[in-house]
Amino acid sequence: MTSPHSGVPDIPGILQYEPALGHLKQYVANLMQMRSYRFPGAQPVSFRQDHLRQLEREDYFVAEKSDGVRCLALITVNRETKAQEVYLFDRKSNFFLIPNLRFPIPNDPSFQKCHTDTIIDGELVLDKEPDGRVQQRLLLFDCLTIAGKVLVERDLSKRLGYLKMDILRPYQQMLQKRPDIASSQPFSVEFKEQQFSYHLETIFNEIIPNLKHGNDGLIFTSVNGPYTLGTCETMLKWKPANENSIDFKISLDFPPSGTIPGVVDTTARPRIGLWVWRGGRDYMPFGEMGVTDEEWFRDFAPLGRTLQGRIVECNYDIEAQQRLRLSSPWRFMRYRTDKPDANHKSTVDKVLDSIRDGITQQELVDRAPYFREAWNQRKHQ
Repeated sequence: MTSPHSGVPDIPGILQYEPALGHLKQYVANLMQMRSYRFPGAQPVSFRQDHLRQLEREDYFVAEKSDGVRCLALITVNRETKAQEVYLFDRKSNFFLIPNLRFPIPNDPSFQKCHTDTIIDGELVLDKEPDGRVQQRLLLFDCLTIAGKVLVERDLSKRLGYLKMDILRPYQQMLQKRPDIASSQPFSVEFKEQQFSYHLETIFNEIIPNLKHGNDGLIFTSVNGPYTLGTCETMLKWKPANENSIDFKISLDFPPSGTIPGVVDTTARPRIGLWVWRGGRDYMPFGEMGVTDEEWFRDFAPLGRTLQGRIVECNYDIEAQQRLRLSSPWRFMRYRTDKPDANHKSTVDKVLDSIRDGITQQELVDRAPYFREAWNQRKHQ
């Protein structure tokens, strides 16, 4: 079982409050040409059996799915000070000003001119180095806007071109030529490598075993598809069977004390109810979390009633249920402090479909030659 104190990083920086927060949300909405603000990050759908055919019909890139915090970076210039400001913001719409992080524009040897009106997509991870040090890294994998130009209707190859050539290359050049700036960076910023979909064996056998951070699956992204704000049907999330997970809201249902009517026994182990979001403030019961007595008293009881109503990520582990004789296969993975709500019922239904379909790692690898053949055929058409 994953410890409640997981290795997922907190976003560093200075948390923004009103009225600055409202201005930042409106700024993002204006850049993205949205009527009102909502978190614009694309959200993948769970991998199903029919997606195997989709990977043959269309060109896809694939990357390992990092176990970190999904966040977007907003790059702007302060109108009053004329200084660049970089904010990381998450799905809960928390905005953090990141001191000393700087992204210069291309072809400026002085590195004084900086990007603005730019939004890039990424994930903050904790990398454990061979010497035991733990470092934060921001892995970037998409670009939504650059210099006020909206890129979401362009295909992934073009968006990645802007990200690598216009944002990351001048950033890396700055670090090489200005060690004083390099030494003050709050964390490292890198491109998240993506492979052709038929290179699955390389990802499973070479890339994932050598990662310095946690991994819980793969992300497939359409090469020719646009960037979709919200749920994206051409972005596919594959997880091994025991890594399929759902974000739930939990409730603690303690047993009655047995001595005083209407009073519960808070010293006993409660039933940990799992709830699914239906929109607004509406939740529906789903089931319960599979927890042993030892796990409850060691990992959860010390947190007391602060557990009530928290969002947790649980994975489906039927083997653990059978081995530990639990009432449920849904096992605690981590707290989702970055999310305001549990997964919506529609998302939960898709994850359950994915679990029922049960696409294994070996099935993906076995289909990879067909993905390659389809790529080659499209290339020569």
